[in-house]
Amino acid sequence: MRKPILMESRLNEETWPTEELKAAQASLYKYLADFIPEKWGYTKYAIMGPAGKLLGIIAASKFGDNVDSYVGYIANIHEQQSKNHLTRNGMENLKTAVLQLIQLRQKSSERAFLKMLSSVDYGVYYMKVKEISERSEAKKVEKGGKVKTNE
Repeated sequence: MRKPILMESRLNEETWPTEELKAAQASLYKYLADFIPEKWGYTKYAIMGPAGKLLGIIAASKFGDNVDSYVGYIANIHEQQSKNHLTRNGMENLKTAVLQLIQLRQKSSERAFLKMLSSVDYGVYYMKVKEISERSEAKKVEKGGKVKTNE
């Protein structure tokens, strides 16, 4: 017979860093303004572009705490998948986001950090989907307005 597994229940002493998460989301969203995919798609993977890949490699601690390695890795992916080059402003936003995420990882437990990454992931995704839907609505109104004026 196996020994029973005992689990210790602890209260979560960590506070949810809402402001830091919003700042990281904003930085990643600003970075994605530079990303114009070669192939358009409406999947989460296509919409998030290299930002989604970044969150995965930070979760796995692929480069430890080396900000420049993460930025270089994502810049390489950006150059391969985007129609336009990464601008200086985009690079700064990317670097800021990586730095913010690494600082969050250092301040929190692994379990809490993975929840935070998921929050950032879906927060940025929501912002991009909202932007896409607003652009789509604007185009529909624009086309509708042109059709009415031509009649």
